[in-house]
Amino acid sequence: MSNYKCILFFCTLFTSMVSAQASFDSIELDLDTLMAADVQATSAMRRSQSAFDTASSIYVLTKEQIAYANADSIPEVLKLVPGLVVRQLDNNQWAITTRGLASRFSSKLLVMVDGQSLYTPKFATVYWEALNIPLYDIERIEVMRGHGGILWGNNANNGVINIITKNSLDSRGTYLDATTSKKINSIINLRHGGDLFKNLGSYRVYGSVKNLSASERSTTTIPPIDETKQQAVGTRLDFSMNDNWSALIQADYSDSEFGQNYQDLVDENNISKELPEIVQRHDSRIMARLDNRISNSANQMFQLSWVNQQGRDTFVQEKFNTYDFDYQMNFVYQTMQFDWGLNYRYNDMSLAQSSFVTSDNNINELEQYGVFVQGQFDFLNDELSIILGNKFEYNDLTQWENQPLLRVKLKPSKNQNIWAAVSTSVRAPSLIEYDNNAQLVGAQFYTVVGAKTGIEKIDNFFLNTTLNGNDSIVSEKYTSYELGYRYKAPVWSVDISTYHTTGRNVGVVDTEVELTQFDPLIGLLQQGLYDDAFNFLSATHITFDLVSTADTTTQGYEVLFSYSANKDLSTELGYSYIFFKYHLPPNTIPAIGVDSTTRQVFAKINYTPVQNHTLFATLRNENSNAYQSDNYTALDITWNWQINNIWSTALSGKNIFAGKHIEYNNRNETYAIPNYSDDDISVKVTANF
Repeated sequence: MSNYKCILFFCTLFTSMVSAQASFDSIELDLDTLMAADVQATSAMRRSQSAFDTASSIYVLTKEQIAYANADSIPEVLKLVPGLVVRQLDNNQWAITTRGLASRFSSKLLVMVDGQSLYTPKFATVYWEALNIPLYDIERIEVMRGHGGILWGNNANNGVINIITKNSLDSRGTYLDATTSKKINSIINLRHGGDLFKNLGSYRVYGSVKNLSASERSTTTIPPIDETKQQAVGTRLDFSMNDNWSALIQADYSDSEFGQNYQDLVDENNISKELPEIVQRHDSRIMARLDNRISNSANQMFQLSWVNQQGRDTFVQEKFNTYDFDYQMNFVYQTMQFDWGLNYRYNDMSLAQSSFVTSDNNINELEQYGVFVQGQFDFLNDELSIILGNKFEYNDLTQWENQPLLRVKLKPSKNQNIWAAVSTSVRAPSLIEYDNNAQLVGAQFYTVVGAKTGIEKIDNFFLNTTLNGNDSIVSEKYTSYELGYRYKAPVWSVDISTYHTTGRNVGVVDTEVELTQFDPLIGLLQQGLYDDAFNFLSATHITFDLVSTADTTTQGYEVLFSYSANKDLSTELGYSYIFFKYHLPPNTIPAIGVDSTTRQVFAKINYTPVQNHTLFATLRNENSNAYQSDNYTALDITWNWQINNIWSTALSGKNIFAGKHIEYNNRNETYAIPNYSDDDISVKVTANF
């Protein structure tokens, strides 16, 4: 079935269900329950505020939608967010971003769990495959599109994803689920929660085991080995000392083994070779937070956290420790809301040098610290709000950075919100860009010198090539202009936003080589000493340098229409558009991405035809020339049946319409060999005591 027929089919289903449900008896419900656009969110302002009233582009994915979707990982859950770019490389690797280009190493999207950053400063990435957060314990996921640097610091250029977990008070009792399918050998989750002694608070502990099979089809001659074996345990404790003081402590540990196919690992001829590899990862997180209500108009928060990430394969052995301290205060004075905070982060990193990665300065420690201030001033009986703020932050690589913001919000009526924003954000370079050198697939001789000698053995010779990190590289700076509008009626709402972002000092690869080093080669060729010329090339080494000399332009818009006739039906229909363009100096090529246009059509339905039975479906039509893959349309649909107060089951179909397809095929950006994404049917059984 073609993409257009798929979309037509789903839209017909969408409109017919809306028409049918509209004739049912309407049930009066709080609009906050019906519309995700009006739930409380914290990521955009670092304090609780109605998402509808927020002067930024934000989407809140609720715990109900997460439960109904029957996803088996955080990346699969993020497919439920309209406008978010979620591309699958294979059965355990992902490329995810918003308002930009997705990559296995997406350095401009900040990902957090309860405000605890998961960013790795060595490789500028999030290891999505190792992120094992129990989906049944997620309260909501807040996705903020656009700059978040004023609040969250460096590397929040394209957006912020904050995964917020439930208070353990809401997870008492025993929970057990088991899932299986063609792709899923088994996923088993167990959680138990209860009250602490002497009414101090509550707790929960959990454990999970995941065993996923490999993809059915590879894009190369190497059979896919992208299976997953993962075990995880964790706990959370919530304390309520009195009405003014509360605290939480949570800890998680996961042990993972991922099969992954690699390319571009260079052989003795400087040519890429393909090979299977088993990657082992050990990830730990501990976080403690203390909240204090100082008065009816002021509160403060202290947070300490530690993240340990370890990875091991044949070519790379890495170990990262990140220690964070955060302090924040919020208070209200007359018509002003004021927020300020301090942060300190210490990174301890170890990367074993190899023939694949070497270091120039052996930098293993990084510090960063800063302060943010933000004030919201309300006028005209709160119809007009002006938000001003700045983030002053220091890091060891590029010293002090400045990230100012101005937002204006106008509410001409209670059900309308018009907002605009101008902001600057910063992406600090990672250590791989600043200090490390990586072996590349060799550049062919004739492409380096720009001409052919006519001797095939010489022209097509692959030179020993290294990509050099550059300690002169500076932070990328992005300035963004945003405009948005929201409207909500009793049963429907619309959310529109548009943006224009310019980037400066963007990192690219300088391919210019000093050609005088080949003068002896010309002499050997003129003398007819071809073997000596070949030996000369065999001993020649060239370098490409990372430089921060390019500019970029990113612009686009997002439209989301939501409809909720009553408690039995909620629907969403969205469209997003992203235009991205490099402005490159001579002799440079992009490090990540290409000039491209990305479009997404999104639809979601949550429908309860009869009591205790729910149908939940999402459809995504992905149209982009950014990922060297065909356009595709994927439908995920789940039937949930609440059998009784304890037992429930779910039957899910994934990647319907799309079948086996490639979502990400940019092999020049990553060492991973992509595999075909499979369609799948899974069964899940849940017991909740």
